[in-house]
Amino acid sequence: MLLVAEPPAPLSPAQLQALPALGLDDGLWLQHSDRPGLMTKREVRVQLLADLQLPPSGVLWDLGAGVGSVGLEALRLRPDLQLWAVEQRGGGAALIRANAERLGLSPALAAGGVIEGRAPAVLDQLPDPDRVLIGGGGSARAAITRAALDRLRPGGVVVIPLATLEALAELRPLLQQRGLVVNVSQLQAWRGAPLAEGTRLAPLNPVLVLSASMPAAG
Repeated sequence: MLLVAEPPAPLSPAQLQALPALGLDDGLWLQHSDRPGLMTKREVRVQLLADLQLPPSGVLWDLGAGVGSVGLEALRLRPDLQLWAVEQRGGGAALIRANAERLGLSPALAAGGVIEGRAPAVLDQLPDPDRVLIGGGGSARAAITRAALDRLRPGGVVVIPLATLEALAELRPLLQQRGLVVNVSQLQAWRGAPLAEGTRLAPLNPVLVLSASMPAAG
């Protein structure tokens, strides 16, 4: 017997209509077959979208976009935003576009773009942002943050989810030195999992969220 995995079809209009306004289920997103589960989890996604304080229109950079879950949910909430998603992983751009098509967001995504490349090198291809989400980055995260701050419009917001205290210690001073108002929070969530005839709580990895806003002009 040979089993061939078929990609799920785009959701029907009725299915799209039935989706919640915020916090789509993790299983709804197409993911890299070799790294299933490597995406921003629903609980974290909701918090990041709240911290971004999405405006009705403007430019959103999603750097290290992964499968596109945060940026595409932002488009569902604010269809007039220009989303620019940057992902360095091979096949990442195609996966983000496939998720956009699956959710009926291809027309809105076309107002911005998806770039497969490494930040900060590719950022000169993007228009100046009003909102910036920086995911990943590794050893380049400080350079990416500086490049984003150089381009951030007055009144803009930067949100950076982090996994380590060292990353927080590295990036927080960069934001403060530029005169941004900085907030730090930690998000920890648990999900119910079966245990014998009962339910236990299985923890997700804790996430530090560094958010900062630039004063408005004038």
